Amino acid sequence: MSQTNSQGGLLCVGLDIDSPASAYDNDAGLTTYATLTNAVGVGCFVQETLTLNQTAKAGDQIVLYLGTGNGLLDVGLLSNATIQAKLSGTNVGPSVALNSPLLNLSLLSGNSIAAVRFTVTADTNQIQVQVGGLLSLLVSLRIYDVRLDFAKPTVSGGLSQTICSGNFTTLTATPAAGTSLSWYSSATSTTPLITANSYQTPVLTTATTYYIGVTRAAGCEGSERVPVVVNVSNPVAPVISTVGTAICSTGATQQTTLSVINPIPGTTYNWYSVNSGGTILASGDTYAPTVPVGTTNFFVEAAIGSCVSPARTQVAVTSNPVPALPTVLTQSVTIQSGQNATLSAVASGAGVTLNWYDVATGGTALLTNSATFTTPILVATKTYYVEAQSATGGCVSSSRVPVTVTVVNNPLGTCLEANSQQTNFNGLCLLCGSTNPNNSVDGNPATAARLTIPVGLINGYAQQTLQFNNPGRAGDIVDVELEVPGGILDLSVLNYISLATYNGATFNNDRV
Repeated sequence: MSQTNSQGGLLCVGLDIDSPASAYDNDAGLTTYATLTNAVGVGCFVQETLTLNQTAKAGDQIVLYLGTGNGLLDVGLLSNATIQAKLSGTNVGPSVALNSPLLNLSLLSGNSIAAVRFTVTADTNQIQVQVGGLLSLLVSLRIYDVRLDFAKPTVSGGLSQTICSGNFTTLTATPAAGTSLSWYSSATSTTPLITANSYQTPVLTTATTYYIGVTRAAGCEGSERVPVVVNVSNPVAPVISTVGTAICSTGATQQTTLSVINPIPGTTYNWYSVNSGGTILASGDTYAPTVPVGTTNFFVEAAIGSCVSPARTQVAVTSNPVPALPTVLTQSVTIQSGQNATLSAVASGAGVTLNWYDVATGGTALLTNSATFTTPILVATKTYYVEAQSATGGCVSSSRVPVTVTVVNNPLGTCLEANSQQTNFNGLCLLCGSTNPNNSVDGNPATAARLTIPVGLINGYAQQTLQFNNPGRAGDIVDVELEVPGGILDLSVLNYISLATYNGATFNNDRV
């Protein structure tokens, strides 16, 4: 490259061009420059004409690196400077102001130097930079470098492409007329990967940038290589929340919701019923299937475009049935103030346990995994609640069954009569019942409590436990008045009735 320069105008003072050869010294660091200094006067200008080593063709770009030396570059001041393309001294098209939208101007790091890309429209071997004119807004312009960049090729698929991790791709570009292409692994490497219009990459697992060098027939490569970015899509196998994987079912089926933990933006999550292949059940960060009782497996994959995670994540949903309400065996309890009571219930189903509470919902269990519960000393009537809980899944019955302990402050009978009672049935005593259980402790011999047992019942029983206000002693007699409704008492019925005495909760071994 070579240069000539000139200046002109009327009554111009201070026109100057300093270090003109520094405008094309190929200084990669852009530390040296030519300076065009304008002056005060009429129509004053200073200009430098740079002659290229070869003729640029239509579509080529001439890249000028410019600055003012005053810190941050004020692009508005560049309106006082122009670029003129020439072919051996003859103008090629009109001159263009440096701040014209026809130019591609970009500020470099630090914003003190701008790269101005001027696309020529016909054969050009000279570029003229002029500062000045009728209005001298720009006093000084630095030309750091001038470079020729050949017309860019057209890259099939664009300058940014995406492939799936573990795959390769073939990059293809169409060169401009009269140019040839070479592919490089970096912007500065001197040895091409291949000289051709296409390049097949190796198998890639990370994003990689390749660079296209453009060469004319003379063998001179353009100043800037074209970067082509190959992005690698590697969807990460999703992690699924455990919420919703263990559920309780109130029927044959139950709906649940499965969720991806920390879903990645731009990633699609597909849900399947099989580990590979199959039909997509749903797509999204969440999935709400309806599952039967038992264990149902689902599988979810992450997808970005056509790329999917290497394996699907298995999600096992276990649905356990909600146990039936427990059956309370202690049907009626009446105690004196200051006494306690023992409550009992039975669960339905194998592996089902019972939990006792003093509230209908919520709260903390008073006793778990027990068919009986002994109350503390009570001085007021209180209701307790029992729920059933399955051994697997921890599912509990739909509600808690209440058991009320009635507390009386004054003895119902005399000091020699029983004054509190508990009426119980065992779990086999279906259809057993009791009527007016407190009539056995009301001190009135004309009233009675009734226990009813179905005919033909085997191993089932109904019982009433009566408590005296005064403890009995050895030799005392307990007088129990019994009646079988319906007429004369058949003594054979007594074979099915037994009496037993207890000291507190201890059996005295005198059942009759």
